[in-house]
Amino acid sequence: MRRRSEKGFTLVELLVVIAIIGVLVGLLLPAVQAAREAARRMSCSNNMKQLGLALHNYHDTHQKFPPSVSASGSMASGTAVPGPLKARNHRGWTMLLPFIEQAALYDAFDFSLAASGCTYGGAGNTISGPQPGAAGNANDVVVSTVVPAFLCPSDPNPTNSTSTHDAYRISSATTLQGAYTNYDFSATRLSSISNVWSGTTQSTRRMFGMDDQSRMRDVLDGTSNSIAIAETIRNVWDGVAPTWGYAKWVGNGVDPAYTYGINYRRYSTNPLVPYRLGTYMTSGSLHTGGAQFTFGDGSVHFLTDSIDLTTLQRLTYISDGQVIPEY
Repeated sequence: MRRRSEKGFTLVELLVVIAIIGVLVGLLLPAVQAAREAARRMSCSNNMKQLGLALHNYHDTHQKFPPSVSASGSMASGTAVPGPLKARNHRGWTMLLPFIEQAALYDAFDFSLAASGCTYGGAGNTISGPQPGAAGNANDVVVSTVVPAFLCPSDPNPTNSTSTHDAYRISSATTLQGAYTNYDFSATRLSSISNVWSGTTQSTRRMFGMDDQSRMRDVLDGTSNSIAIAETIRNVWDGVAPTWGYAKWVGNGVDPAYTYGINYRRYSTNPLVPYRLGTYMTSGSLHTGGAQFTFGDGSVHFLTDSIDLTTLQRLTYISDGQVIPEY
């Protein structure tokens, strides 16, 4: 009797099929990752759009914008908070909470008390009331709360600070850590002198600053030509990233006009944190090639990190009267 031969795949054929599948997967994964990043970038843009709308609603209600920082304890060395006020270390984002559907957090925050215990640099400064976390001040619970509207989904860094330094943490009276924000007000990058908004030179004035609150009428270059909110990331090599709920020694805004421009970076040897911004209060993102910015009219623009610094500065200054080239 003739034996019937059974057909099957040879080892070579199996290896060829596996190789083809590997090539197809290799071609598909970048497309999937690109699609996911596009979705994350769109979500980030939507967050910034909502914050821009919140600014407009706040201005309509109060006839002015909120300050970036109010009654900061991080004034110049030897300089206390101006006037009879004690340091409260409030951020403008706290004032915007009702306009981004966070009324419960707003109601839980006591504006008569300090948001952090930081008095670093200001000789003679004392905070208003007990430190957050001590009896009678529960502001630490508010400012340690992660608010999704303040976070870019492309940034994998921690959502809360880990610093135990008195210049950066909420206070020594609490173990809670401040919640970061990826979006912050456009303000002058200064850490050693007071940045009171009305005291800055008009030709280099940003939209936000300490204590004084700007108005729509102050944006002489037009709201469509002026950056209001800048994107940053939740990890920096020098200093600390911004926290939305309380002011500290550095990180009380983002300055797009600073010398390093967008995405100034320094290499990190930590494999779990492969990317961080080089220094505090600078703009950048984990989106490829640039970062997103909310302008005064509420529109959101993606600016590349190759943008000319002069152009970026003219977009940051709200009343310099300079012509802005194409960007």
